[in-house]
Amino acid sequence: RGKPVIVVMTPEDGEIITRGAVASCSYEARAFGVRSGMSYLKARELCPGGVYLRTNFSLYEEVSSRVMGELEAFADKLEVASIDEAYLDSTRRAQEYASPEEFGEAIKRTIKERVGLTCSVGIAPTKACAKIASDYRKPDGLTVVRPSQVKSFLAPLEVGRVAGIGPKTQAALEGMGIRLLGELAATPPYILEERFGRVGVWMWLVANGEDNDPVEPQSEYKSISTEHTLERPTTDTVIIRGALQPMVGELHSRISSLGLLYRTVGIKFVYKDFKVATRDHSYREPRGDPASIEQAITLLLGRFDYTKPVRKVGLRLSSFIKIPENQKTIEEWITQGANKDQ
Repeated sequence: RGKPVIVVMTPEDGEIITRGAVASCSYEARAFGVRSGMSYLKARELCPGGVYLRTNFSLYEEVSSRVMGELEAFADKLEVASIDEAYLDSTRRAQEYASPEEFGEAIKRTIKERVGLTCSVGIAPTKACAKIASDYRKPDGLTVVRPSQVKSFLAPLEVGRVAGIGPKTQAALEGMGIRLLGELAATPPYILEERFGRVGVWMWLVANGEDNDPVEPQSEYKSISTEHTLERPTTDTVIIRGALQPMVGELHSRISSLGLLYRTVGIKFVYKDFKVATRDHSYREPRGDPASIEQAITLLLGRFDYTKPVRKVGLRLSSFIKIPENQKTIEEWITQGANKDQ
């Protein structure tokens, strides 16, 4: 604790790490300029005294599953957003507590006592505001934004604090003289719609605390995806593959915690000119293992254009099948299906 810790995704075996990419890092490491997606050599240059560890996805999956299991006790509906993030609709459950602050502290205390981890909690009337609130006092923070406080809480924050407003959109907004969420909220929505289409209306609703995106229970997932912006645009397939690799463990952990099998694996490239290309591969039978995701990645990477630099990559799983609740393992589910076909 208190030391700069850097987790590295590397293809190497053995104790010594000589190459790879940063999958994650502690706040202490970020103070040295280390960031996710950065090469191991660059991270070592910036933070030579850091503690460098290999990724351990089986451990992350186990811990994530335990955390999500504890959160279920506090949620009317639970949406697992990533391996380390979730949205809770706790409209009814929260009424058992004297205040939102007491409810949030109960969540934090439970995770700390039963899993041994600190966490940050954001409580607000909307998902977008709750997400911003959860990031507001990281690490180990608690921020409560009441309905009457949403607009005043959001107003002084930069528009880029909203999940879904990326660098390109933020730059476009700033070109219109809109840097803060308060300025976005005061912009006539028809102007935003003319410039950004339906996304413009959504941004206006978020800035005004009027977006009503629901918390989606596990059974409602159509696809699960994650994305990563590269340190710099590149045509190097090794770097691109290295950026995709940590996503395999993250998505596998998420579908495992949701009790889902997938049939389709998709990859998205966002090029330097912001044009988007996607490729998908579907298996005939449902899969539940990370190896099949990696196999699909290898196949799909051969179908992209590498004449233009790539700035962002994404990985997506879809075509889900829910594992029956009385089925103990994915392997048993697949075996059962194979026996029926015989």
